[in-house]
Amino acid sequence: MRKIITMVGASIFENYFEKNDDETIKKYYDVLKEKREKDWDNENERRKSVEKAIRKWIQSESNKKNISAEIKSLLKLQEELKEDFDIYLLCSDTILSRLAGEIIKDILSQLINNQRIETKVIGGLQIWDRKEFNTGMSNLIREIYDIAGGYWDNVIINITGGYKATIPYLTILAQINRCPIYYIFEETDALIKIPIIPIDIKWSIFEDNEKFFFELEKHQIKEIDEKLKIDPDITSLLEFVDNLYTLNPLGVALWERYKSNFEFFYISEEVRNYLERNPERKKIFEKSVCELKRRLKENPHHPDLNHSLKNVNLPEGFKTFKHKEEDLQVRILYNDEQYNTVYGSVETLVYIGVIAIGSEVHNAESEYVEAFERQGEKIKNLETYEFYKIKKEV
Repeated sequence: MRKIITMVGASIFENYFEKNDDETIKKYYDVLKEKREKDWDNENERRKSVEKAIRKWIQSESNKKNISAEIKSLLKLQEELKEDFDIYLLCSDTILSRLAGEIIKDILSQLINNQRIETKVIGGLQIWDRKEFNTGMSNLIREIYDIAGGYWDNVIINITGGYKATIPYLTILAQINRCPIYYIFEETDALIKIPIIPIDIKWSIFEDNEKFFFELEKHQIKEIDEKLKIDPDITSLLEFVDNLYTLNPLGVALWERYKSNFEFFYISEEVRNYLERNPERKKIFEKSVCELKRRLKENPHHPDLNHSLKNVNLPEGFKTFKHKEEDLQVRILYNDEQYNTVYGSVETLVYIGVIAIGSEVHNAESEYVEAFERQGEKIKNLETYEFYKIKKEV
């Protein structure tokens, strides 16, 4: 099923005022233009008056495809693609964009049958504060990555509506993930597809500075350290405010694209030594820890994520993962923590302390249990862990 991501603007209101001379509603509208989404409940009277007027006008219109740029473009896309699709209406952090999204969703549900239609307000996406716009743009980019779920062949970005300031970022986002962008001129029926161009990103910047980007995502904002030497190529991906820096929207788009190919972990010195001694078990190890992370995300209460070890004192926060990989029993002593990124997503960070595979698990004396307890003191300090990445299987 195709997913069409559509930005929501104010064209539905502009089209209304072209055909309706209503001074009271226009005054209400002008007040609401300056209001953020957080004022939704505080502006009940004005908001509901505007909504009532818009919905009454819509009922009187015989040709509903021209009610807004978003509706017109989506109906044109359906005609062009000749297939079913899910629709995601992404609204700015304003009362009017949210209201437009809700009205458009209702109209589309009447015009397009059996489609999934969702609306979502993107926090911080407004044009009055440049710094907050960057945060909102980062939130928008992360939301689109969440919708895509790694399958960009199914994604179309419709930039007909919404702020024009988002277009450059969304164009870059689409280009690096190779998904089509569409735009329709509201005055005509011409649907324009922006072609994918053969661009090449210098991905080595991220490969050479993985830990820097990963730590910046985790901590969101960092203080400039005079001792820190930042690669000049990285500075274009950062936003600096006073003595602080964070990823800018372009940096978020590119970092998300890069890291979508990998899973990131931290491993103890004991695990690194184990892999050096047993290189033939690296594949089993990597498959197992990726499965651990997947389960933590999808089913965090599964009993295998906290396998009980009797009469064993483990370091605080550590648990044992019970798993079987390629007919071999696997036990992993790990710690995990969640953190909120600057663009609103919740990520899981996994620390791998000790691992046992195959005969190391099922032996006469269950030595791995004793080993887990014995090595507990060595692995409990998470600050000593090393950064470790695993390439995702295609």
